[in-house]
Amino acid sequence: MTETLIKAAPLLLVGAALLVALKAGIWNIGVDGQVLVGALLVGVVAPELAGAVPRAPMLLISAAAGLLGGTLWALVPALLKVRYGLNEIITTLMLNYVAIYLTSWLVKGPFKDPTAVPPQTKVVPPELRLPDIPGMDIHVGLLVGLVAVGMVAFLYRATTLGFALWVLGQSRRAAVHAGLPVGRLSTFALLASGALAGLAGANDVLGVKGLVQGSWNPAYGLTAFALVYLARLRALWVLPFAYFFSFLDFGGEIMARSADIPTYFVAMLEGLMLAFFAVAVALERLVVTPGWPLRRTRAEGRTEALEPSALRPRPQEEGR
Repeated sequence: MTETLIKAAPLLLVGAALLVALKAGIWNIGVDGQVLVGALLVGVVAPELAGAVPRAPMLLISAAAGLLGGTLWALVPALLKVRYGLNEIITTLMLNYVAIYLTSWLVKGPFKDPTAVPPQTKVVPPELRLPDIPGMDIHVGLLVGLVAVGMVAFLYRATTLGFALWVLGQSRRAAVHAGLPVGRLSTFALLASGALAGLAGANDVLGVKGLVQGSWNPAYGLTAFALVYLARLRALWVLPFAYFFSFLDFGGEIMARSADIPTYFVAMLEGLMLAFFAVAVALERLVVTPGWPLRRTRAEGRTEALEPSALRPRPQEEGR
């Protein structure tokens, strides 16, 4: 139970990061790169502050460095999307590869701990890492993840900004027609998503590892996409699904050692879950809109594809 909850902490943060972007219609595929960049900045800043400043300021400054790293790595695709209209799926995905190899080179080169043989940053002493929750053997990063998910839920349920982001996610054309600042909203969604992803990297360094290794890449993105979509983009439903997927990941590690079951079996299960979920959504749409994804136009006597907006129930159908 303890190990599962520890693994759930970064999944909660990455899930919150994806929620901010996806509910606004922004596909931030680059969360893995943002996690790595945030973790690297923490791995460089935290050891330098450890022992030089008190524990609490050191943790806060290091966490801010993680937030900054994720935000800066999301800034490039945000500017490319707003300024030049480039698809964020392509730019964030490509920046993942840049982040993986750039952080690996930096850890093996300029930021390598000269006293250690394997390529890694300097180690944050265990006594200066994130403290445990009172009465539990789980660091407070879990509480940070719960707060992050709660903040996203509050953003979209009770704020004007959240409503504007929701309108943008439902229909970009409607947002433009309503006079909403689409460019600034898209930028905010990507930067907030990157910041939370960077905080997930800080959580791993300050709460568990204490350093960044040259070949380290937790690859939370695939799992986070699965749990967010299985939760149907509902913030509070992310909580049980994050625990469920951390349970699968930890169980997969145990089974690999005790039962010789490959670790990629868990990834296969996650992929099957998404596939079955896609089938279930398609069947639901068939019930709501018979004949989906095609419909007959009586006047023209031809078949045309439905727009995504047409898949939503009409106002007179919502009360049925």
